[in-house]
Amino acid sequence: MAERHVVVIGGSFAGMATALALSQQGHRVTILEKEVLPPCDSAVEAFERWERRGAPQCRHSHAFLARMHNAVQQRAPGLYADLMRAGAEQLRFRDMVKAVYDDPELVPEDDEIVLLACRRITFDWVLRRHLEANTDTDYRDGVAVRGLVAEPDAVTGLPRVSGVRVGDDGGEPELISADLVVDASGRNSKLKSWLDAIGCAPLEQESESCGIFYCSRFYRLNDGVEPPPMDGPIGADLGYMKYAIFPGDSRIFSITLAAASHDDEMRAVRRPDAFQSAACALPSTRAWVDPAISQPITDVYTYANLKNTLRFFVVDDGPLALGLFPVGDALVHANPLSGRGCTLAWLGSYLLADAFTAHADDPLEFARSLHAEIVRELVPWYLNMRDQDRASAETSRVQQAGDDPFAFRREDGSVDPKAYMRSLLRDGLLPALREDIVVLRAFMRVFNMLDAPTDVLATPDLLQRVMAVWQGREEREPLRLGPGREEMRKQLEGAAA
Repeated sequence: MAERHVVVIGGSFAGMATALALSQQGHRVTILEKEVLPPCDSAVEAFERWERRGAPQCRHSHAFLARMHNAVQQRAPGLYADLMRAGAEQLRFRDMVKAVYDDPELVPEDDEIVLLACRRITFDWVLRRHLEANTDTDYRDGVAVRGLVAEPDAVTGLPRVSGVRVGDDGGEPELISADLVVDASGRNSKLKSWLDAIGCAPLEQESESCGIFYCSRFYRLNDGVEPPPMDGPIGADLGYMKYAIFPGDSRIFSITLAAASHDDEMRAVRRPDAFQSAACALPSTRAWVDPAISQPITDVYTYANLKNTLRFFVVDDGPLALGLFPVGDALVHANPLSGRGCTLAWLGSYLLADAFTAHADDPLEFARSLHAEIVRELVPWYLNMRDQDRASAETSRVQQAGDDPFAFRREDGSVDPKAYMRSLLRDGLLPALREDIVVLRAFMRVFNMLDAPTDVLATPDLLQRVMAVWQGREEREPLRLGPGREEMRKQLEGAAA
């Protein structure tokens, strides 16, 4: 197939992943990035100097799930090797379970469950250097896209995009021609206004608040100190607060705390003193933030106004425009606490490259084919996270009202089905993850996007295992994942004092 020229708008993770995927299939790519990042000689220097105003999530914890780890290893082995040389590490399921179970019964499929421990800025730095060294990608930074170049398609009547206009608002725009334009400019993409300007039908979207804010802080392990063992949950949902530990590269890890966006008392964790106090109060993070183990190396980064959003670029089997397609957060983004953002962007980039290579001469079929794959491979994960956020918001509301969200027996003796499910998850699934490797394996495969995002409890065999654990909840010492809300409130109040 003849080489085609693709312009990618946005030079962050999704844009660079798209450029890599297209370059591997013989296409010429130009990346247009409006920000200018200083050149750095190491990932550590990039972490210290890169400020991504257009991608604030870069300064937060990231989980590179097994689905992505395996895809990078298979489709970009050179990049994978570069990441390992930069200090990224494997987090293997086999190693995790050996810290929890005595003589665990492992199966061959467990080798698929391997996460990549790596900071987001490290991944971006390595990916950009890999593109420069191994592809003909033209990465142009400091370039702002002002709009699309298009004319009506003779066959379909749809606007046919043939390039972009770039430059400062006050000067004469530069026209850059392309066989395909990819919008990888993130969740704040100007795609809607660009489409309006070329006469497209309105870009519709489904969007609702995640209902949370979250804070991240990075720490470095002290010299000669081994990280604490991961023999318990590395993250949990306390109802009023969620938390997790994220191992990274170069002996650096991060901790993330999240709470309901309307919970003013929990917003105190945005301050370094309160964040540290909260981390010391949580069983899973306490040992990690012990001054004998690690030292904080950043301030506390806060991210708010988070939304689950799905944009409908293809409607009724037809795209809004030909020769154009969004990827990454410009198309779909969900609660970042799921850790799925980069994985969805990576998968979407390769779906786009595969579809474009197969249908480069037929832009309508390209869009239809790619859309079908997105609906099959990506949208279910968005819907899953949206529904989880709705359930979490309800739990938080009940808890803030002073009621027990897990008390499922009503005064009249009937059962509250939502509270019953919350109880089944907390008092059945969570302890089962520590007691039954079959349940843990199934959970980890879904969490890592290796199996479909169906409810683990929908599988009869797994439901029976979880129910057996739940039925013994009265005899079991409760699993203490963290302090109650009132105890945490006093903890944060004390930190402020």
